Amino acid sequence: MQGYKYSIIIPHYNIPDLLMRCLESIPVRETIQVIVVDDCSPEAHTYKEKYPELSRPFLEFYQTPRGGSAGRARNLGLEHASGEWVLFMDADDLFADNLCELLDEHVEEGLDIVFFNNRSVMSDDLTQPANRDFYQYLFKEYEETGSELNLRYDFYSLWGKVFSRAFIERHGIRCDETMYSNDVLFSFMAGHLAGKIRVVDEPLYIVTQRSGSLASSQFSGKAMSLKECEDRLDVSIRVAQMTRRYDIPVKKDLHMELSWALRRYYTGSYLLKMFHLLLSNPRIFGSFLWRDCQTVVAVVRRALR
Repeated sequence: MQGYKYSIIIPHYNIPDLLMRCLESIPVRETIQVIVVDDCSPEAHTYKEKYPELSRPFLEFYQTPRGGSAGRARNLGLEHASGEWVLFMDADDLFADNLCELLDEHVEEGLDIVFFNNRSVMSDDLTQPANRDFYQYLFKEYEETGSELNLRYDFYSLWGKVFSRAFIERHGIRCDETMYSNDVLFSFMAGHLAGKIRVVDEPLYIVTQRSGSLASSQFSGKAMSLKECEDRLDVSIRVAQMTRRYDIPVKKDLHMELSWALRRYYTGSYLLKMFHLLLSNPRIFGSFLWRDCQTVVAVVRRALR
């Protein structure tokens, strides 16, 4: 087995040209294991022939047994990871040109997670900035207050972080095998369980913005599908349960905005979800009921102005 220092796990579905761009941003080094896990793309059986980059040294290509979950692909990647440190990457994103320098400078034994800042660009023109810099405020807060709390609990994406693989395996942390929000509980539990962390206010990761991605509807204001609403709401409810169980003073209350989206577009499913919540967790249901009432009142007031 190779003595890798870093394992980079990339789930992929049906964007091979962007995947090649992604791979080009990763240096070919004997210390870096690259694991691409395809989530049952229609033409995946042709990729090795069409894309020589998939045969480069230190790269492994796998396929999930069934499609529909980047979380399943990430978990499969973890099964094959052998590096001391694990990085997760989306197939349409890139690493900064100074990736290796940043890793060598800031990643060291004794840390469980290293949080790096990121920047965002438009996918079809990498010279144009985009508006997906939605975690940068966490680094600004850390610089101003020195508190790790919000970085640990509000940085829901997996990209931009470097995880100790021993830490991940010791606690058995894995992604949910859902289509949407499959990384949220992983990030939340890792942030909660991590001992020593390091925060680096330099961009290691470049997030791209494009239409058609799984994240696009969540941040574009467009109506989400029922599947997206339910997946995102389910995981946000679990986050709310965790914050209460561990008495974590987090600021965000994501389940409220997702509850509003489900009620607005899929009323029947919303009522079923609330009934199930009433039976399974009355305390969380009470929070929903109170905050939903406040939301409705606020909407009515705005409409009457």
